[in-house]
Amino acid sequence: MLNRKSAIIVIAAMAVFMPCLAVSAEEGSKYPSLNFDKGSKEPVIINGDTVEYDEAGKTASANGNVTITYQDLKVTCKKAMLHSDTKEVVAEGDVVLTQGQNFFKGERVVYNIDTKTGTVIEPSVFIDPTFYGGGEKAEKLDQDHYFIKRGYVTTCNKEEPHYRIQSKQLNVYLGDRVSAKNILLFVGNVPILYFPYYSHSLKDRHPGVTVIPGKNDDWGYFVLTSWRYYFNDNFRGRIHIDYREKRDFAYGITTNYGTEDYGSGIFRFNYFDEKKNGDTWSSRPDENSNSPKGKDINRYRAQLRHKWQMDPATQGVLEFNKMSDANVIKDYYIKDYQRDMVNSNYASVIRTENYYTTSLLVQKQVNRFDSVVEYLPEVKFETTNIKIGKTDFYYEGEASAANLNKKEPSPLNSTATTNRFDTNNRLSYQSTLFGWLSVTPYAGTQQTFYSRDLDGQNNLVRGNFFTGTDVSTRFYRTYNYDSKAFNMEINGIRHVISPSISYYYSHEPTVNKSKLGQFDEIDNTSFANYISPSLENKLQTKRMVGGKMTTVDLARFIVDTDYHFATETDKGGRLGNYGLTFESKPYNWMRILSNAVYNPHGQRFESFTFNFMGNPELDFDNQDLRQAVYTEITSKKWGYGGGYRWDNDLGSLLEGQLMFNVTPKWKVTAYNRLDLKRFGTDVNGAPMKFINSIAEQEYRVSRDLHCWIGDFVYNISRDHGHTFMVIFRLKAFPDVPVELEQNYNPPMFGSAMPPG
Repeated sequence: MLNRKSAIIVIAAMAVFMPCLAVSAEEGSKYPSLNFDKGSKEPVIINGDTVEYDEAGKTASANGNVTITYQDLKVTCKKAMLHSDTKEVVAEGDVVLTQGQNFFKGERVVYNIDTKTGTVIEPSVFIDPTFYGGGEKAEKLDQDHYFIKRGYVTTCNKEEPHYRIQSKQLNVYLGDRVSAKNILLFVGNVPILYFPYYSHSLKDRHPGVTVIPGKNDDWGYFVLTSWRYYFNDNFRGRIHIDYREKRDFAYGITTNYGTEDYGSGIFRFNYFDEKKNGDTWSSRPDENSNSPKGKDINRYRAQLRHKWQMDPATQGVLEFNKMSDANVIKDYYIKDYQRDMVNSNYASVIRTENYYTTSLLVQKQVNRFDSVVEYLPEVKFETTNIKIGKTDFYYEGEASAANLNKKEPSPLNSTATTNRFDTNNRLSYQSTLFGWLSVTPYAGTQQTFYSRDLDGQNNLVRGNFFTGTDVSTRFYRTYNYDSKAFNMEINGIRHVISPSISYYYSHEPTVNKSKLGQFDEIDNTSFANYISPSLENKLQTKRMVGGKMTTVDLARFIVDTDYHFATETDKGGRLGNYGLTFESKPYNWMRILSNAVYNPHGQRFESFTFNFMGNPELDFDNQDLRQAVYTEITSKKWGYGGGYRWDNDLGSLLEGQLMFNVTPKWKVTAYNRLDLKRFGTDVNGAPMKFINSIAEQEYRVSRDLHCWIGDFVYNISRDHGHTFMVIFRLKAFPDVPVELEQNYNPPMFGSAMPPG
């Protein structure tokens, strides 16, 4: 017997147990060790206050502060015994079995190191990354598969969890999923829901079930439910069952799928049974309705998006969108409607090589109410800017062939149709003058064959010649200036000035564009003769971003315009509008974006936007504003965003959002959009004008409920009235798909105002 208060290490190789025990002392070791197989590369290491071994009985036991480690498995307990014949470890007393980030606690564990299976009595469980659980008995069936009898899982870490999913049979696949059959959802000790089957991926950031009640003017009282299902990583999704007081029930399914050899995608189908709404459905044009008033109206939306990486150089994409009518997006998918999403129907295959790209595109009108240019099909070949031999000459070319048909919404017919073959070839010369001035002159031709024009003339060829020059350079100066003023990190400043000017000339094509159907940019070719100067100023510094020193732009300002030279019809030259762009990032957590268009002839601005956003505890290069605010509600974070947009034709608006913690457990969010002056149309297309009109307001109060986040949302919309919503989100799964909520998103440079 070996007795010592400090741990004695006993190494037992358990891959293949020897029929007897051998005691040896490691070279340089003061104390002997127990070794079942001296040649094993995967020993079992046992620490304990006391260690006993019985060579005749082929057992080893340890008592007091026992620790057993083997590969990625670790067991701690009060006492343990190892049996060489059965290859089992029996541990008792406050047992903790840890595998990776997962652990099982229990009073008794029996584990077979050879088969890597075992049993935990009365387990308390943590399953990485967010699940806790318990049960009568847990059995380890193989390396990563645990079976829990009469157990439960939850994301609440309380000894008596606020909620739990309970089943007679729970299966846990570490790093993969948790699944169960015939389960009950308990809130406290009250069962509220029954599920015949439940499976949740441990890689998924969405909750298994969401229930969102609310009320608004369009729908009346409503309940939106989402039930996630998971069979494996290649087949998972959500089932939707919704009820809207004014529109009745709606059903839907969203499926994310994947195949081993043919790519992956997402399929969504939603069906809306509007039997209560036959005589009140005003948003759908009468000519698009096939249902008489007072009868049931069945509406739907089907979507399929598929991507297939055929080989490292070839990718295929398919998108299909079918809808019952044009207004189903507006009536049910408010967020998609506000984004003015394009619901295309096409299939394409693109192959990219080192020097060229080939593509095939098929696009078809599926919804009769859409205006679509059909490509049936289009084949395209494009080269990169290829260097010719050892010279400084470069070639760039493009060729395409397409069967084109422009379809207008029903009941109109096609307005233009043709077969088109187009080639575009450009030769350029790249040179550097004086060691600092980049000059690239180029010239090219475009030849296009049309099987017919708008007048019905057949088989005509349009020719065009173009040329131009790009000139650019860059000057910079570095200043040794460091500062921490206003907590703005500046480690040196570099001022960069980048002037450039481009000249472009395109001869009048042999066929005027007014005689051709306008399908895409190829058909819009016309005479052009202009220069485009641009001047960019940048102030750069270095600061820590994402844990490393990085060059960032403190401020960036660009001015550009163009000047069109005189022609026979236009005797004087014409200066174009000035484009002004400003971007600043004074801190990693703050950005300012602004752009404007100035008309020198009218001596007025045509449009102007100014946007800013920030969060003092957020690095924009690593995380977006909204995710940071709502994921960690207990963090003392706050954020803001706002903007002003003005356009001569559309009017002007203000919008902003403020999010902050009132206390560590309460968060408040406010979003507002105000139309200072707005020109738009109503649902019937009649013109409307809004002056100092509140377009939308949304207020959200969020409460930390330990394992839940409770949200109360109140939205006021000029178009959709009042909306109330109550949302409970698991903190472990904060990504709840709520399509009604609003938040401020600054536009990219040049973006238009949202639709009226």
